[in-house]
Amino acid sequence: MKLENVSIPVAVMRKGMTLMDFFEECTRCRVPGVPYVDDQEKIVGRISIRDVFKHIAIPEHVIKVAHVLGDRTENIELPNMKVRESLALPVEEFVLETIPNVSPQSGIVKALAIMEMFNSSYVFLIDDEKYLGVVTRMVIARRMMECVHTMEEDKCIVS
Repeated sequence: MKLENVSIPVAVMRKGMTLMDFFEECTRCRVPGVPYVDDQEKIVGRISIRDVFKHIAIPEHVIKVAHVLGDRTENIELPNMKVRESLALPVEEFVLETIPNVSPQSGIVKALAIMEMFNSSYVFLIDDEKYLGVVTRMVIARRMMECVHTMEEDKCIVS
C-alpha cells in the first residue's frame, strides 16, 4: 500500500491564522495536526491538537493529579470567555518545530515508526519539499481493515 493512496489533503497554517482556523481545518479533515508554513510556503513546523489543548486547557498541576480527579471538575473547566479568547489566538504561538514526515513511496512500517519516534499520531507526506497531505494511524487502520475484507479476492497487498 502506498501512503500517497491513503493521505488526507489538509490545508496548511500560516502567520495571521487563528486557533479557530486550525480547529476548523482539523475537524473538517479529521486530523490531529497540520503543517505550518513560512512566507515562502516552506513547512517549518506543525501544530498539534494535543499540544494546543495542553497549553490552553490543561494546567500543568492538573496533569500531575489527573488520575485522582473526580468527575466533578467545574471549578477548573474552561469558561466560554476563555474558549473565545483561546480560539482568537494566533497559530504561530503553537508551532512545534518537529516535523514528522515520510515520502509518498514509504511503506506503512516506516510511517508508523516515524510516528512513534515523534510521539505523534500522524505524519506529513512530503516529496521534494512539496507537501502532499497527512497520514494518520486511524487511516492506516481503516485501510488495513479494507484489505482484510478484500483479501479473498487477492486485491490487496499490505506493505
